[in-house]
Amino acid sequence: MNNLLGIDYGERYIGLAIKKDNAPIPYAHKVIDIKEHDLIKEIVNIVTNEKITTIVIGYPIGLMNNKSRMSDLVDKFIDNTLTKYFDLPIVKIDERLTSKILNNDSSKRSDDLSAVKLLETYSQNA
Repeated sequence: MNNLLGIDYGERYIGLAIKKDNAPIPYAHKVIDIKEHDLIKEIVNIVTNEKITTIVIGYPIGLMNNKSRMSDLVDKFIDNTLTKYFDLPIVKIDERLTSKILNNDSSKRSDDLSAVKLLETYSQNA
């Protein structure tokens, strides 16, 4: 069984998506505003309830294949949070342009759809 949690990490909003082993496509789960919710508690609940076996996280690489400020923030989130709370494989997926492709209406959060796209990319290349 390989149940995946996709994470589109942002400074305030975190998009989450899930891909179940028995389902052909991933689905958007939720967008978490870290100013209003405990991110770790939310992720722990999802990992436990959905029996997650792998975490797939978007990794923001610059257009010239260089690390960015956000790359450093994602690395810190992985090192200081994900590896601390979860003994699961954590896979970084290049997320260049993912949010821009999906964000047609800037008044609506699409972070969870970006997380779906990350899981689609991972599933196609796994």
